[in-house]
Amino acid sequence: MAVVAPIIQLVGGTQQELAIFICSAIALIPLAGLIGRATEELEYYVGPIAGGLLNATFGNAPEIIIGIFALREGLLTVVKASITGSIISNTLLVLGTSLALGGWRWGKQYFNARDAGQYTAMMVLAVAGFLIPSAGGLIITDPRRSQSVSVAISIILLLVYGMYLAWHIFHVRAERRSPKQMRKLAPVQESTGHDEEEGEAEEAATGHVDPRKLDGRRPPQIGLTVGMLLLATVGTAVNSELLVGAIEPVTHQIGWSPIFIGLVIIPIIGNAAEHSSAVYIALRDRIDLSMAIAAGSSIQVATFVAPLLVLISLFTATPLNLVLQPIELAVLSLATILFAFLSLDGETTWLAGVQLIAVYIMACVVFFFIPG
Repeated sequence: MAVVAPIIQLVGGTQQELAIFICSAIALIPLAGLIGRATEELEYYVGPIAGGLLNATFGNAPEIIIGIFALREGLLTVVKASITGSIISNTLLVLGTSLALGGWRWGKQYFNARDAGQYTAMMVLAVAGFLIPSAGGLIITDPRRSQSVSVAISIILLLVYGMYLAWHIFHVRAERRSPKQMRKLAPVQESTGHDEEEGEAEEAATGHVDPRKLDGRRPPQIGLTVGMLLLATVGTAVNSELLVGAIEPVTHQIGWSPIFIGLVIIPIIGNAAEHSSAVYIALRDRIDLSMAIAAGSSIQVATFVAPLLVLISLFTATPLNLVLQPIELAVLSLATILFAFLSLDGETTWLAGVQLIAVYIMACVVFFFIPG
């Protein structure tokens, strides 16, 4: 609010809603970064299991809070568009930018094709969670039956996401620490830090970090960390309410459709911290971790945020379902297919990133001209 209020006072009349929208959107970017930093530091005290669940909840706090306020205002189109846009922007824009800049600097970059295949399988599952109820909506015309389908699929997605998180926490770590795996590590591999990079890729995919990796820093102060998390969450809630409340006036004022704002503007705002992290890591020639951040964020939104909002909407006057528009399903499917092709051989170049960005820009052109 301290950032928003002074600027709003400088404008008036019909420009006030636009100023509120812009300022609240800008304020959400550092707040999202603070939430992510606080949840990572809290894992030092709560452990990897609770830390993973904590990060999955608060790491997506901007999307969840914005979705809740949009549900309260009855903006179901914006909620669905922001969910779809988050998945698309992570898979196409974030990963594409990371591959393009990283490949331009380092040439050919390499990643673990097996891990990328696991991300692909979860992304296909996520698309199925939207495609099946959307296709069923062509046959099931009763709104109550259609809502029941979405609720049932949401519960399935949440269960699978919980299993996916548990598998990474228990199975992958146990496999890496087993004596058989340790014997396979050559001295050269140990000195290069390759195993450490794989561990960091796992952390990005599961949504938690190893509390032992403090980079020489002191253990975080739990009081300060909890206070920062609470203040950032409250600030996110306040700015999200302002942002959602300004969506309809802004769409009427500047002529943008709510779908374009939900598909393009809100996802870029909510995921700004993750976007910058993925690109920065790719520039350090660690494309494994960049892919884990982009794919892991997409998986969390599709299998955690979206079904959670469907269940929360049952307590509002406007229940949310998982039935999407054909254009949203088409772009989601294309993004998943492109990711699957890129992950086949374990290597990539800057051209692959340009291709992903090109698909994203083409989709944005269509989204921009969708009538309000």
